[in-house]
Amino acid sequence: MKLLRRMVPTPLVPAVKQVRSLFRALLPATHPAPLAAGICRAAIRIARSSPPIESGRRWSIPLIIANHTPAAISPWGACPVGVQVEWRSFNDRHCSVHDSFVPLPRPLWPGEELTHAFEFPSPLSLGDYVAEFSVVQRGGPRFARVGSRAKLDLAVTHPFDGGFNYQDIYSQADLARDFWTASGPPSQAEFERLVPIKIQLLKQLGLTPDSRLLDIGCGTGLLATAAERYLSDRGLYFGTDLAPEAIDFCKGRYRRPNFHFRVNEMTAVPIDGTQFDMVAFFSVFTHTYPDETALLLAEARRLLAPGGVIFADAFTSPLVAREAGSRYAVECNRDHLLKLAALVGLSAEMVMESAWSGQARREFFKFLPR
Repeated sequence: MKLLRRMVPTPLVPAVKQVRSLFRALLPATHPAPLAAGICRAAIRIARSSPPIESGRRWSIPLIIANHTPAAISPWGACPVGVQVEWRSFNDRHCSVHDSFVPLPRPLWPGEELTHAFEFPSPLSLGDYVAEFSVVQRGGPRFARVGSRAKLDLAVTHPFDGGFNYQDIYSQADLARDFWTASGPPSQAEFERLVPIKIQLLKQLGLTPDSRLLDIGCGTGLLATAAERYLSDRGLYFGTDLAPEAIDFCKGRYRRPNFHFRVNEMTAVPIDGTQFDMVAFFSVFTHTYPDETALLLAEARRLLAPGGVIFADAFTSPLVAREAGSRYAVECNRDHLLKLAALVGLSAEMVMESAWSGQARREFFKFLPR
């Protein structure tokens, strides 16, 4: 461009540029073979940062690319030139996300610059990532970078509604017709299948027929059903939940005199004067953010009898710095979760795990006073 301005009178520059554009359109650049590695140079910059993106969907990022190669670079031919994104985890570890390549939208001539919104597939796993963008030729060399690296810190969340509201589920449910779906199981048969599984997990951690059991997040009584069949008259069951509808349902369904129910707050359990041998959080920390989880663990520790045990499950992922997701499903960093537990005076031991989604796992923990 500078050479053009020196050689052509200023009034003629627009006309000359138009002629040059027509000439380039008639002789489009193609790459039937790889370019020579030693000549390939380009600058790439991020024009605008990106908000959190949704996992498994396509997203666009505006990039500015300048060609410093002494030849045209093009998306046409057997060896197209384009932009490649490479993914690393927040702590710069490999994260098993495939690199993605998107061709340039048009040829880019020597010294020319373009701004274009490139569209890439997002990672399937939630997490806190670093995305780095490079100009590359498919089947050919990576371009030497001119200027700074085009790197972007990027949070990946899930495509479910971030406004998911647990209490809305119960306020809209017909519990007289279907009491199981609001608690998670898709059918009454699945509800019944899970009943012995849940009580068996707690029995392995020391629950006896005479134990005092606190069930935080009791829903419509999956664990209450198991406890009703297992606890003796000397035992005690106390269920709490955020949803008043769930508590009203349980009060009408479970009538044993040693069974009690109460509405709790997001991070507070309104019980005083009673201690429990076991406190259970089934599918609670999968919907709370880590700071809320810590406050609930502190409440559980307050209510725990000497020798008592706290049991809970959580979604954990090595790709998450603190937490990712929404109320629908919160994934957290395990080390961060355990540090918060330690701050409220609890040590943790993972007792079992299962697959969840992507690189996240569902992990079940036993917490004990330190």
